[in-house]
Amino acid sequence: MLISALNEYYDKLAAAGKVSPPGMTRQKISYMIMLRPDGTVSNINDVREETQPDAKGKTKKELREMDFPERPPTTAIVPYLADHRPLYIFGLSYDKNEKRLTPDGEKAEERHKKFVEYNLEFTEGLTSPIVTAFRNFLINWKPGDETENPKLTALDKDYAGGNYCFALDGHPEITLHGDKGLLEKWRAASYGEAEPDGVCAVSGEPAVIARIHDKIKGVRGGQATGTAIVCFNSPAEESYGRSQSYNSSISQNVMKRYTEALNLLISDKGHCMYVEDLTMVFWAQSENDGAETDIFRALLNGDEMDADETNAMLRAAVKEIAQGRNVDLSAFDDVDENVTFYVVGLAPNVARVSQKFIYRDKFGEVFKNVAGHQADMMQEGGEWQIPLWRILKELISPKSKNDKVSPPLIASLFSAIINGYRYPDSLLETAVRRVKVDKNVNYVRAGIIKACVNRRSRFNNEKEEIKMALDKNNTNPAYLCGRLFAVLERIQRNAAEGELNKTIKDSYFASACAKPQAVFTQLMRLAQYHMKKDDYAERNNRLIGEIIDKLGDSFPSTLPLAEQGKFIIGYYQQVQNFYEKSGNSVEKNETNENNNN
Repeated sequence: MLISALNEYYDKLAAAGKVSPPGMTRQKISYMIMLRPDGTVSNINDVREETQPDAKGKTKKELREMDFPERPPTTAIVPYLADHRPLYIFGLSYDKNEKRLTPDGEKAEERHKKFVEYNLEFTEGLTSPIVTAFRNFLINWKPGDETENPKLTALDKDYAGGNYCFALDGHPEITLHGDKGLLEKWRAASYGEAEPDGVCAVSGEPAVIARIHDKIKGVRGGQATGTAIVCFNSPAEESYGRSQSYNSSISQNVMKRYTEALNLLISDKGHCMYVEDLTMVFWAQSENDGAETDIFRALLNGDEMDADETNAMLRAAVKEIAQGRNVDLSAFDDVDENVTFYVVGLAPNVARVSQKFIYRDKFGEVFKNVAGHQADMMQEGGEWQIPLWRILKELISPKSKNDKVSPPLIASLFSAIINGYRYPDSLLETAVRRVKVDKNVNYVRAGIIKACVNRRSRFNNEKEEIKMALDKNNTNPAYLCGRLFAVLERIQRNAAEGELNKTIKDSYFASACAKPQAVFTQLMRLAQYHMKKDDYAERNNRLIGEIIDKLGDSFPSTLPLAEQGKFIIGYYQQVQNFYEKSGNSVEKNETNENNNN
């Protein structure tokens, strides 16, 4: 499905002018070499584009992308048609120590010689003005005589790192790499003579089957030179006498299309994000899918949209879904809720790319599910969106620098988010364990636990018990025990003359969460002692009485996992209620909690 979807997406990109025509490849260019008809260089123009000033008023120069005849990546000394590399074009290297050009080093002379021979042979018989000027340049350029060429020395250290193209003097629009006759000859030489040798598994048409597939670059953890999605390097994977990627039956044309589309998606931060070692790519099957992908990224990764109005609309949409209402996406500019939306997870496997998952649905459904996830995570006073990376961060010890969330848990969590499924039990178990071990619960961990508990109840056709803020009408014993623990801790803090080095939370939280009956009898006795020094003893004693009345005759003996989650939420929401009444912010509370632990 992935290759077929990318092949289809390529057509959308081509219609929007975002990908190269067949047989061409995008190349970033720094300088344009202006050639006179006799092949001499009249000038070398800087074609880089200056960016808008940043917050500090600084600008950068970005290379300009142009379409060149495709060129396979290689580390061997191989010249390209209309090459862009300075060592091949000029036969000169840049000596960093002496800051000068020299024909020595980096095999510059050998590279230039092969460049001249290959391009003279290929352009034989072509007579356009730019090709004629280029051939004259090849014949007349002598690297040893050009070390002091002012056009090159003016580039200084930028010479070696630049990419170059050729154009006719006075006509920058007439380029060598865009010459019609040159390209027609290139396509005929590259594709014109081959006869179909199979049926493409994607298009279903007779075609030339690709023997080797182009590399995919930018996959986190993959090789710098790129990794392959389709490759066969073992006889056990081959059949019917076919070798290498002939076994995949993907045509050369489809191979070029899907690899270029995927590489473009990965290189664009608007269509790609990294979660731990996972590379996540997403797109909508339309010519302009920026609106859909921006909203998806904002909801999932916590990115702010460019427009404040759109951010406000997203917040409102999440709150509407939290209240069980549907959201009309027509209010968002350029959003098509019926467009097909894809999300793909990729991870490296030695020199290959492993597809961990692929999801396809209408964008409206994807939006509803991801916004529903954020709605489930919401806590009063917390952020309206919790980034996926922040969720994963809260599942590991803050003291660890090397721990990572297990890939199966990440995959299960993402599946629950994108499909609106029940969260994995391991997510609740991990979040509860981290709170008990770290003795710290913030709005993210509380949000995780609340979402897991409520979604489990929802899928079991039970009433959701946990609200976004303190619920004084909640009679769940575990929730009430959590509230009571928060009150007892507050009494202890009030009784202290200064900041405590250790509270009952540090000593009893984990055991109270699991076995309330065994712990709360002792905590209630301690509270009576502390209350003698508490200036707010009457109010707190009344609150204890209200909670005990709802609890009944005794504390629960043990609490299973889901009930432990309710205990933690009861504790967290009661603490937040205390801070709201005292005028302190939730953020301050969390900062203090983190500093104390």
